[in-house]
Amino acid sequence: MAKPSEFSESTKEKIGEAFSRLAQKTVLRIKPIARFWRAYSDIVEFAEIKINPAVIILSTLFAMVAVFLIGSVFDLTLSFLLAIMVADLGFGLPFFLADRKIDAFEKRLPDVLHHIGTTLKTGGTIEIALREASKINYGPITRGLKTMLREINEGKTFEDAFRDFAIDSRSGMLRKVAVIIIAAKKSGGALLDTLGAMAEDIRAVYRLKRERQSKTLMQFLFIIAAGVLVAPIVFGIVKSVLEILMKISVSGTETIGLVAQFDFLFKAYLIVETTLIILSSMQVREGSLSKSILWIPFGIIATYVIYVAVSTLFLSMLGV
Repeated sequence: MAKPSEFSESTKEKIGEAFSRLAQKTVLRIKPIARFWRAYSDIVEFAEIKINPAVIILSTLFAMVAVFLIGSVFDLTLSFLLAIMVADLGFGLPFFLADRKIDAFEKRLPDVLHHIGTTLKTGGTIEIALREASKINYGPITRGLKTMLREINEGKTFEDAFRDFAIDSRSGMLRKVAVIIIAAKKSGGALLDTLGAMAEDIRAVYRLKRERQSKTLMQFLFIIAAGVLVAPIVFGIVKSVLEILMKISVSGTETIGLVAQFDFLFKAYLIVETTLIILSSMQVREGSLSKSILWIPFGIIATYVIYVAVSTLFLSMLGV
């Protein structure tokens, strides 16, 4: 009789296989969806997530519907934003982990190049240099070096193994390094000087990146504070004041309609404003808009909650 843990693992595998077969027979016959499925499956595998992509997608969709239905009992807009946040986390987490893995590749790449160059200076071959570098823990790049060595031992040339490793790493920087190293090795050029120069250039790029992050920290915090914290507080107070003035000067039915219109406009403006604020601040901070995608739903929800809380508390303080 199977143990509970073994039963659960086998059950998970069967569920994942069943979802995959169902998707391949039905939905994946549509070409755009098939392309998305292949790309998403590759990202999940690259991010080393040990969950079937179909399970991730279906679990995310189920969580979105559950959050929306539960939250709609209290606040329809907030439940919609929470559902978007769940979708962003569920679908975006593999991309986030993949970006972190690529960053880990590029961060340790200068050390690997320096290690290989040092080994070559002692008279070793490039294969020996790779073997020595693979004995040191350089993060995910170490696994790639071991894969290269295994492929070389199986008969693949160094150039082909290194090219495949660079492609599989999804790192633009590593692909450029691979092209230069392969060209230098084929032409019999100064490979040692090339490795040393590339290592120093990559370190200089990361120094510039850290300097930009440190020099733009105050601007980044100011943009976030002004757009995500201060703006909803101001709009919440303005909405409360408008509601009080309208109740004094306009009849009851018209007041409800006008307040609802202003409330909708304020919420729509804050959602758009927060999205643009996070995009611009991440561009200043990281130099990339794609890294802001994961944080936009969190910023929108924070802005919305602050706006509703401030407007409600301000009215309750005035006894309205």
